[in-house]
Amino acid sequence: MSDVNGGTLLVLSQDYELFFGTSGTIEKCLFEPCAALTAFAREHDVHITFYVDAGMLVAMRRHSAKSPRLRREYDAVRHHVNELARAGHEIGLHVHPHWQDTRWTDAGWDFSGTRYQLRDFSDDEALDVIKSYAAALQDLADGQITSFRAGGFCVEPCGRIAPLLVELGITIDSSVIPGARLDDVDKGFNFSAVPDIPWWRFDESPALPSENGQFVEVAITPLVLPVTHYWGRLVDRLKPGLSTTAMGNGVSKAIGKREILRRLLGAARISELSVDAAKAHHLSTRRVQEQRRAAWQVMGHPKLLRREIFDHLVHFIHGAGIKNVMTVSEFARRSANISI
Repeated sequence: MSDVNGGTLLVLSQDYELFFGTSGTIEKCLFEPCAALTAFAREHDVHITFYVDAGMLVAMRRHSAKSPRLRREYDAVRHHVNELARAGHEIGLHVHPHWQDTRWTDAGWDFSGTRYQLRDFSDDEALDVIKSYAAALQDLADGQITSFRAGGFCVEPCGRIAPLLVELGITIDSSVIPGARLDDVDKGFNFSAVPDIPWWRFDESPALPSENGQFVEVAITPLVLPVTHYWGRLVDRLKPGLSTTAMGNGVSKAIGKREILRRLLGAARISELSVDAAKAHHLSTRRVQEQRRAAWQVMGHPKLLRREIFDHLVHFIHGAGIKNVMTVSEFARRSANISI
């Protein structure tokens, strides 16, 4: 699905990661849903940006000597990521630094007491995280890694890691959802003042555009949720087995009561446009497709995939008049005229 003459553009990205409450298995959270994603990609001749949680790889390697099972999983994940790269998909750096504190036990991963955001680490610790995670992932990529996504969209303060990212050849970020905000002590962010445009340049903070900035931000398209959305999600949690059940078999990290209240009161309606099971149906709605944007980014997580989402994605592609589907770095190169 390619149109070299232009037209409406779509970027597809996926955060390749386990759950952070109860991790789930690599088969259900990564391999099986990615098989469905890559089958769709082959059928429609498109490529996806997979933001691979490199901290997971580092933690697997660190603890693999303790467990033959974990060693097998580590080797299997490395092989899988390399397969994705060799199939032409982009491998981007995804950083969830809580893996620095995560422990491996006989029962699996123990995430209790971990630090979720880079801002919870000292400057030296944060730089070590970026450097070691990038090295672990670069080894598996087919070519230079050029794009980054902060775990949980917690990209600030970006300035203290910006020089290292440039040194590593990573000059594209895709962590911002314009207008979105999450009030949570552990994993909060605030992009409420960021304008709703598809890309811009910046120097130290992606929330502060700079005409000649050294970085390019490729924004995730915002989705304005109906007031009833989170009430419906509450019903889903109380009645398991409904249509939003995802392929992954883990449990997400809980958010605080303050953010839950904001959502139920309708004060947290701006989210990300997504193929995740709970949000994919919005892609088929007229209120989304009639926005007629020149460029969109639809993201998601393999662990939150449901096979039926592809019907919504195809409906969206036709309804929004998509002419070209590309990776994050391809879009940055084309839009901002950068060389990669």
